[in-house]
Amino acid sequence: MTEPARSRKSQELADHWNDRYENNPASKLSWFQESSPEVEFITVNVGKATPVIDIGGGLSPLVHQLIDEEFTDLTVVDVSEFALEQGQRKAEGRQVEWIQSDLRDWTPARMYGLWHDRAVFHFLTEREDQERYIGMAAEALVPSGYLILGTFSENGPQSCSGLPVARHSIDELTTALAADFTVIDSHIQEHVTPSGGVQEFAWMYAVRN
Repeated sequence: MTEPARSRKSQELADHWNDRYENNPASKLSWFQESSPEVEFITVNVGKATPVIDIGGGLSPLVHQLIDEEFTDLTVVDVSEFALEQGQRKAEGRQVEWIQSDLRDWTPARMYGLWHDRAVFHFLTEREDQERYIGMAAEALVPSGYLILGTFSENGPQSCSGLPVARHSIDELTTALAADFTVIDSHIQEHVTPSGGVQEFAWMYAVRN
């Protein structure tokens, strides 16, 4: 894809998510959850000064839970300016780096000790973008840094928020990560949406080789 075409696609994607967030209460969005269960793993295994990045976390509870746990080096990347503004307002001036970008166009400028992504990876429907994502996460993580990835399983929805998605089994994800990561845990989670539907997620916990 040429650069101007990519830029147009990125702006269209940002507009799509800004519209979703601005015109729907957060508590009604299908991916809404009160808290992030992954915080328990993070607080047990990662020091409070460890650089942590949350992918697509503009309105995620994760960064706010980590603020409450006194983590001091937090970064959030999201394509939606609106989501980032809302997240920043909720953080009440706490020190968090908020980055607006289409992940497909973004290159990390530093290293992290933990990379967290709930529900972004499945929006990458092209294999090239999926492979670039995994390579980017590997390059951005220090040796023995953690990757926590939650994405639609092979039994998950075929679309989300009006966009197509890619679905992945735990075996497929394990194979995709194998060159750069060692998987230390994986499981299937049934996420109950605010409307009462069920979305099946595959969760991967891995360590950078």
